[in-house]
Amino acid sequence: MAHIAFFILPVPGHVNPTLGVAEELVARGHRVTYALPEDIAERAVRVGAKVVEYPMDKERFRTHMVPQQNSDEYTDKDEILRVLEWLLDMTRRTVAPLDKHFTGDRPDVIVHDPSSFWVGRILADRWGIPAIRSTPTYAANEHWSMQPDAEAAGPPDEPALRELVAGIDRLLREQGIEDDATTFTGHVHSGPALLYMPRHFQYAGDTFDDQHHFVGPCAPRASIHGTWEPPRDGRPLVMVSMGTLYNKRPDFFHACVEAFRDEPWNILLVLGGGLAAEDLGPLPDNVLVRDFVPLADVFPHTDLVVNHGGMSTAMEAFSYGVPVLAVPVMTEPRATARRIAELGLGAQLTGTQVTAANLRDTALRVLADDGTRERLRQMRARIQKAGGATAAATVIEELLPANR
Repeated sequence: MAHIAFFILPVPGHVNPTLGVAEELVARGHRVTYALPEDIAERAVRVGAKVVEYPMDKERFRTHMVPQQNSDEYTDKDEILRVLEWLLDMTRRTVAPLDKHFTGDRPDVIVHDPSSFWVGRILADRWGIPAIRSTPTYAANEHWSMQPDAEAAGPPDEPALRELVAGIDRLLREQGIEDDATTFTGHVHSGPALLYMPRHFQYAGDTFDDQHHFVGPCAPRASIHGTWEPPRDGRPLVMVSMGTLYNKRPDFFHACVEAFRDEPWNILLVLGGGLAAEDLGPLPDNVLVRDFVPLADVFPHTDLVVNHGGMSTAMEAFSYGVPVLAVPVMTEPRATARRIAELGLGAQLTGTQVTAANLRDTALRVLADDGTRERLRQMRARIQKAGGATAAATVIEELLPANR
């Protein structure tokens, strides 16, 4: 029995894609440990993993780590600097207690999130443990990236950047890592990787080598949000969700209600903790409101998903053959919304296009398009072929020392 440790950015969009992988590893007899804050730890526990908890300032996290730049590339230099500052600070705060815990129970493989703090990669490098990236968004290379090249981006502020790089260098030396900040950052974003989409969905997918394992969505069998029963009136179901980070948007949910209220559909509004049902006021009888729902219960009965372009929800929808109408607000969701439209798996609306009339017209067009249904059938087949959690767990097992 091997020990696999997950160091993942503590938000649902990064943790959730890994849960099916952890569940499969546990089913194969391995021990799985996550490093997570208390507020999200229960998700890992539900799939049979143990959790080592650490404290986190949620408000500071939202200020520093939740992107606010609504553009096709991450070019906001100050925002990039804030992200790096948070990564450095969280690494400093957590490396000692997590080191202490895992020193007495070293993992055989570390699964680390390049978007998260660097403790997982530091421990893997120091102890000579195999590491694999968990990448819930797109891979990047010289052919495609959401990041501009370093020369184009330039430093956000020369003195601040120099100070930050010096701080990273000091941290690495303290932790026994010989690399400087630039070399270490390259290592964090290199080596084997799990990507929770089929290669076909990745921009420039054919340009990525075999270390990039496009395993598709890895939803767990265990439910992390209870159960859900569909209405029994036989009407089509449209699910509306804005994820967990960009969901305090009552005007958007009202626009969806206005768009679909007179259609012979049921509308499921999933608020994701950003709003309370009372914030939306009186609603028509065909509108259902939930905070969270188990997608495995909902998607078999769903005809259309309206969401913010979140990768995890979109991939799970496609695995059930459900089209997505994406209404993105930030860089990564914009890339996903654009890809959905390019591949004909739904549609996208952005900016001033997001009106009740356009939502209604676009939804009706997507639902009536036989070509969309056929492309979804093909995407569903690609997702099944990618292998999901079974394939991901096998990739991790192949990293284990030969004598395990």
